[in-house]
Amino acid sequence: MRITQLEITDFRNLAQVAIEPGEGVNIIYGANAQGKTNLLEAIWLCSGNRSFRGAREREMTRFGSKVFHIRIRFADRERTQLISYDSGGDKRKLQLNRMTLRSPSELTGEFTCVVFHPEDLSLVKDGPADRRNFLDIAISQIKPVYGRYILQYNGLLEQRNALLKQIHRTGSGREMLSVWDEQLARIGTAVSILRQDYLQKLSVLSQGVYGGFTGNREPFSLEYESSVYRDGLPEAVYSEELIDCYRKALASHLEEDIRLHYTSVGVQRDDLEILVNGISARAYGSQGQQRSCAIALKIGEAMLLKGITGENPVILLDDVMSELDPGRQDYLLNRIQGFQVFITCCDTAWASQLADGKIFEVSGGQVTPKDKTAVESV
Repeated sequence: MRITQLEITDFRNLAQVAIEPGEGVNIIYGANAQGKTNLLEAIWLCSGNRSFRGAREREMTRFGSKVFHIRIRFADRERTQLISYDSGGDKRKLQLNRMTLRSPSELTGEFTCVVFHPEDLSLVKDGPADRRNFLDIAISQIKPVYGRYILQYNGLLEQRNALLKQIHRTGSGREMLSVWDEQLARIGTAVSILRQDYLQKLSVLSQGVYGGFTGNREPFSLEYESSVYRDGLPEAVYSEELIDCYRKALASHLEEDIRLHYTSVGVQRDDLEILVNGISARAYGSQGQQRSCAIALKIGEAMLLKGITGENPVILLDDVMSELDPGRQDYLLNRIQGFQVFITCCDTAWASQLADGKIFEVSGGQVTPKDKTAVESV
């Protein structure tokens, strides 16, 4: 999968963009606040996901304009397709191959992307919620039904927590807990299995990427930490045995949950442990190691998407070069094979290190193709 044409109008500070990206690595360089990240954000929206900056669509329209327009023509293994994304205020018009879609979520699995941006360091440095969110988004791109599982689970969890508060306040309602517990156990078990299966596959691929960064000098691994299945899932298939383990975990924490007013065990409490040299990268990793871990997870995610779907997702890497040594920079620029990659950076020296690919300068909201020799002379 690769973008053959990209057109953007009135998106944030990008007034008018029309480019034909290269099949391999595309360097997007320029000074800060010129629109580099905005270009990646526009591409990402067309994958069916919300802004990786957490912004609302009405905040993305260029100042003085009412609507932004994004057109992405992309080629997969079978054909060339077109996404049209127009939005402004509370109105949105979204089309795939000129067929109107009801919501961006209908693009999930049609045009796939993997994005790294500086806030993704939270995958390594911050709490478990960011890592769970990473898993949920990644798995949903492969199995759209997984996203529905998460929505159902969160709705059930909200109902159970409300009931726990009622029980604490009035002492009534315990007889209703079994209704919510049964449904939580069944959906939570499915989520646990899908997360662990995904993580086992991701670990192998991310190890290879991290090894490429370091020359295989620093062992890298991932572990899924379940609050229900403390010793790992005893089986890899959905079964009544696993569901019963989940039921028992909920029951064993009931009195504590009533006291706390929330459900203290379940997939909403699970975590992903990232290890370098056998120890926690979050607690003991250097800045460079933590950044390398986060990037390795993202590129591993892209490789896994390719292996499962047969399509190469587009890789978006925003401001990745800082705090990486020359060897790791070279890996990102010249050794990611088979993927269309967009890399933003400020320093033209990094652009000049690109062995093969296209270079674009972003300045004042305009995007201009540049010849490598011209960049090297800057």
